[in-house]
Amino acid sequence: MKLVRAVELYLELRKATGCGARSIAVVLHRFVKTIGPDRQIDSIQREEVRAFLGRNGSPAAYWRCEHSALRGFYNFALGHGLVPYVPLPMILPRLGQPFRPYVYTYAEIDRLIKATDDIATNECLLEPPTFRTLIWFLYGAGLRVSEALNLTLADVDLAENMLIIRQTKFYKARIVPIGPSLTRIVLGYERSYGTRFGTDPARPLLISKRGKRLTHQCVDNAFVRLRSKAGISRSDGARYQPRLHDMRHSFAVRRLTTWYQQGADVQALLPTLSTYLGHASIVSTQVYLTMTPELLAQASLRFALYAGGVSS
Repeated sequence: MKLVRAVELYLELRKATGCGARSIAVVLHRFVKTIGPDRQIDSIQREEVRAFLGRNGSPAAYWRCEHSALRGFYNFALGHGLVPYVPLPMILPRLGQPFRPYVYTYAEIDRLIKATDDIATNECLLEPPTFRTLIWFLYGAGLRVSEALNLTLADVDLAENMLIIRQTKFYKARIVPIGPSLTRIVLGYERSYGTRFGTDPARPLLISKRGKRLTHQCVDNAFVRLRSKAGISRSDGARYQPRLHDMRHSFAVRRLTTWYQQGADVQALLPTLSTYLGHASIVSTQVYLTMTPELLAQASLRFALYAGGVSS
């Protein structure tokens, strides 16, 4: 497929799913003009993409913004079989302090859940039962925020304890099994709150006070106030405060830590976790292995036990 057509399809899909962004379109149109609209998308080499990103000595922040726009486009192309791999540079220019996701503890999640009763979310009509269920989807099932917000009644099979994730970051549907605790939470939410808005299978599961689909910006803004109310902030000097999306990272780190503690073969289980989280490749999942001191400590302990057994 020609590059220009692939970009058109990607932008059309973003617009259709309510994710249109003019800045992304500007970057992609500039990329088409630079590389050539008639180029076959699968013929573009990594060196060409690197040259595009590094033209005119672009500042690191701008370089990263363009890299992010291209990454979204190429993830779409990879998911649809238009390219065999993503030809983006693996190493990004440094921006000073690296970004580190926040890993929530059980106690912090409990404080957040309790604080939902006291937080005002009038601008998007996000009510406490909905807020709590959203948090449990992210922390208990590792969903992306957008995936949780896009769930419909048809996507939730509580009899089989599973979710069907259709609108994903990489445009590939997947089935997500959930535990009995999360199933009970969702069932209780729908019985006590959701049923007043009807049982149309196409109806959003997580809804506003008026029965409308919640927006990403709405819940992100509400979470900033919720986090403040719960008294949760970073103490590691990082410039980013804990985010709603970090609950997904917390889920992954918690799962890996549990496997280490159980003595499981973590490397062998990584593909399973990668599929569950909906990652494009296992490389994205491997990043979690070095994300927290707890995981590093567990890995070090595992190696020490292994080395001790070998030496003996």
